[in-house]
Amino acid sequence: MSITFEELAGSPRLSASQAGVTAVRSFRVAWNDWQAFARQLLGIAQTIGGVPYLAGVPSFPGFENLLVTQLAVEPFDPESPDAQPDLLWDRATNTYRGGARVTATYEAIDVRYERLRPDLPPVPESTYLIYRGDMGAETVRTPGRVWRWAIDDSPPVADDVSPGLLLPTGNVQLTWLRVPTPPWTAQRALRGKVNATTFLGAPPGTLLFLGARAVREFQLLDADALWRIDYHFAEQTKPLAGGGYGGWNHFYRETADAGEHWLEIADADGNPPYAGGDFQTLFEFE
Repeated sequence: MSITFEELAGSPRLSASQAGVTAVRSFRVAWNDWQAFARQLLGIAQTIGGVPYLAGVPSFPGFENLLVTQLAVEPFDPESPDAQPDLLWDRATNTYRGGARVTATYEAIDVRYERLRPDLPPVPESTYLIYRGDMGAETVRTPGRVWRWAIDDSPPVADDVSPGLLLPTGNVQLTWLRVPTPPWTAQRALRGKVNATTFLGAPPGTLLFLGARAVREFQLLDADALWRIDYHFAEQTKPLAGGGYGGWNHFYRETADAGEHWLEIADADGNPPYAGGDFQTLFEFE
């Protein structure tokens, strides 16, 4: 649908800070067109042939990472409403022959992570992914009887000494923006599972899916509203004697074969504490 609009004098305006670049553009459209115009600025969710689809979201010209995050709509000439002899408070509002002023605020969303982190999962066109991560470590206490002093005769360490092992850990959040139909089934099925294959550079079994937070965006669009999904993961890596890393299913064994203390465990049927899953399905429309 083609909508006639004009950009007003004094627009655009840009500002930059340590948090990033923001921009504001002001437009004039016919009063009856402002909702359709908003849909074009924010993105239109559609289903074509049973397949969810999100129409392209226009970015700020010359800045592919500046996208509309907020809209304001007001009469262009607030002192001149059209005559409304049958106006009802619950069915209609004033209309304005002078049209509507639509103010769009653009904020920086880094849509170029694929250039910086090629290991990020691909997402459908016109949706965007933001990565946040914290790298840390935690201490795991081990019994002293496992260790020997590095002196003559290698005497055992006393039982009341509990040497600590510092293990690499991490917390990762992936924020998926402008999602028309989130994968609810995959989110439920993958909670408490680990990555079956390398994901975000983490070796198999080292990244645990903790869950998701889903929030509706742009409620103005009603049925066309989109979703913001925050996915949370916890990483745990345990260095193995033969090289490589163990993960959430590896536990410390006092008696080691060939110096290997971190071993996988399973129940009587061979099931590990944490089953593996395909995390890519978290980024596919349902």
